[in-house]
Formats: sequence, C-alpha cells, structure tokens
Amino acid sequence: MALTGDEIDELLYLARSGESKEFESLSSALCEREKLTTSELIAAAKDDHSGNGILHMAAANGHVVIMRYLCNALASPTPQIAQTNSILSSQNYAGNTALHWAALNGHLECVKFLLDHGADPTITNHRGHDAIYEAELNGKAEVVDWVLKEGGQELDESIAQNDTYKNTAVGVAEKTTSKVEETEKATEKMEELEIKSE
Repeated sequence: MALTGDEIDELLYLARSGESKEFESLSSALCEREKLTTSELIAAAKDDHSGNGILHMAAANGHVVIMRYLCNALASPTPQIAQTNSILSSQNYAGNTALHWAALNGHLECVKFLLDHGADPTITNHRGHDAIYEAELNGKAEVVDWVLKEGGQELDESIAQNDTYKNTAVGVAEKTTSKVEETEKATEKMEELEIKSE
C-alpha cells in the first residue's frame, strides 16, 4: 500500500501551515504503516502540479520546527550526510529548492538552517537564478546581506566553482561593482584631460 493522494495533501498542508505536532504524528504513523524511511516519505510527498515537497512548503512559510524534525529524522539511526544534502537541495518542477523558497520569502532562520545543514546555495532554477538572487529580486535584503556577510569562504569558493556564477546574486553584484569602478575611472580620466586642455 502506498501513500494516498489525501495523505500527501495532508502532509503538504501541515508542512505549509506549520502544524508541527500534527505533522510529526502523521509522518511517523505513515512511515510506520508503510515501512518507509523519512527520506522515502519526503520523496513520496510531493505536489503533482508543482513538484513542491514538504521541505519546500515548510521553508516557503518559515517553519523551521518542521524542517528540524525532518533533518533529525533523516539522521536517525545514523547521519546520512550525502542523502540529507541531496534531499535539502531537491528541486521542484521550476527548479526551485527549499532554499529558493525560504530566501525569496525572506525567512532568514530557514535560510540559516538549510545552509547549516548542507543545502547547496549555488543551485539555479530554470530561470538561471540561485536562491540568493531570488531573495534580491524580491527585496529580501536581510537574507541577501546575511548570506553575503556570513556565507564565508566556503560559500565564496562554492559559488566561484559554479558555471552559472554570473546568474547568482554575488556574481551580479561583482559585475555591477566592476562596471561602476570602470565608469568612475573613465570619468576621472576625462576630468583630467579636460583640466589639462584648459
């Protein structure tokens, strides 16, 4: 027996609405009944139309408690870091990860949690945007500022190795800064030439 459409809808609803006790109870019962691991439950509980899963829903709506429950369950009985990272970085049909959703909705605590637990900030969606660029497009300066300030060298190296770097918030910021610097130098040079010709 597999999860029914109603059970999947209920899991998605509880993750979206942040009803953590009900979510934990239902997910535990379903895992026990179906003999599923948490990773199998997460893989099965996706919206047919968008591909959003329970992590997408929790992250999009700022529900760190549900995300923490899922990560703790993924680590039991032993941590499976590669598997957890893969799950945290899974994409919906538009290419968005849970980190994209948390960032574009300005849920800084969710962004911090996802990055601390191994979500990949360099993944781009089908529009070529990483999560931080989506935050920037949606005016979520607190998220962008924190990531750029606190991301550290590890994030910088990860972004630098990504082929789609030019479409990331950091890449755009650096390109813009470079163009501004070039314009300033050209303006200074023109001013010097004007002064000399007078």
